[in-house]
Amino acid sequence: MSVIDLTRESFNAKQARLLTGVSEKQVVHWDQRGIVKPSVSPACGRGSRRLYSYTDLLALMMVRDLRAGGFSLQKIRRCVSYLRGRLPDVSQPLTFCLLIACGDTLLLALDEDTYVDTLRSPGQTAHRSIVDIGMFDHELRDRIVNLVAKRVEEVSVGEYTYQVEIEPDPAEGGYVATVGGLQGCITDGDTLEETVKNAEDAIEAWLEAHDELRRRGVRVPLSRRRKRRWRTG
Repeated sequence: MSVIDLTRESFNAKQARLLTGVSEKQVVHWDQRGIVKPSVSPACGRGSRRLYSYTDLLALMMVRDLRAGGFSLQKIRRCVSYLRGRLPDVSQPLTFCLLIACGDTLLLALDEDTYVDTLRSPGQTAHRSIVDIGMFDHELRDRIVNLVAKRVEEVSVGEYTYQVEIEPDPAEGGYVATVGGLQGCITDGDTLEETVKNAEDAIEAWLEAHDELRRRGVRVPLSRRRKRRWRTG
């Protein structure tokens, strides 16, 4: 497998949702609110495409986690605004800082002993938890490797098995599946599981069309392998 240069990769909105677990509504809303805007290609009118960098995806995951932890979008936006004031040259400051969730505020750790309240809230005595960007980085890298890797799945239909090559769809997001041995048998899906299921349906439809053509005297090449039968006893 070739090495992925994450600094040069870009991801469309559909891929961003699949990789980060953020909904379409959230992606659009957080962009419009200025919380996480796509840095590679922003939305600029009807028909335009949002393109996200790897760092943008990490920021989406950060906001997702903060929302799950009970922080309102208003507070997250105030935190982002504060961080941008301190780091004007950083596109996604959420991913560049060590943040600590403390009660209902977010602290910026400057060093081991110095913390700044990004929300200017009263002093807190509640339990503190670190918002760990490293955890998101590891999770996201694994997901991207799975997204961009080509793979071959063996799909069974009836008494036969078929080799199905599955690869990512860089334009639309999701995956495209091509069935080996069945000319023109191609399908797609948003997830690997959906793509494999759609490949089964596509094979069945292709075989029905093949049988109809054969009855009309039209020969279409067909290559497949009979499933193994395991002997017992």
